[in-house]
Amino acid sequence: MAFADPQSVTIADLNGGAAISLPRVQDEALRSVYRSNDGNVLLTISHIPKGTPGTVNFRISSMIRLDTKVLATDPLNAERSVYLTDSVWAVVDRPDVGFTVAQHVARMTALVTLLSASTYAAVTKLAGQEH
Repeated sequence: MAFADPQSVTIADLNGGAAISLPRVQDEALRSVYRSNDGNVLLTISHIPKGTPGTVNFRISSMIRLDTKVLATDPLNAERSVYLTDSVWAVVDRPDVGFTVAQHVARMTALVTLLSASTYAAVTKLAGQEH
């Protein structure tokens, strides 16, 4: 089952804080890419199998990644502008057996809850390079 097309993200400091539509621009067997009309926001969803199928070492890495591109003043030459990209992503690396989908959802939910608690205090600390 695929993600809906288009996807939508709301980024507080882009597009006036309104939702940004991301139509699917690539659709491969284990990877889809969604991109805003201006090309400045990219969402990638992919799955990478690892190991030998049917064995206990078989794993699947699933990733969701959001890239945003902005035009900024070059810090080395104030007369020039450059495009800079910021990326955030989450990866779920799981064995093919031993955990149910519900257990994976519970762990991802726990992480998202940690990150979003207290008005995203953990995200602020992470972005500030605390550990």
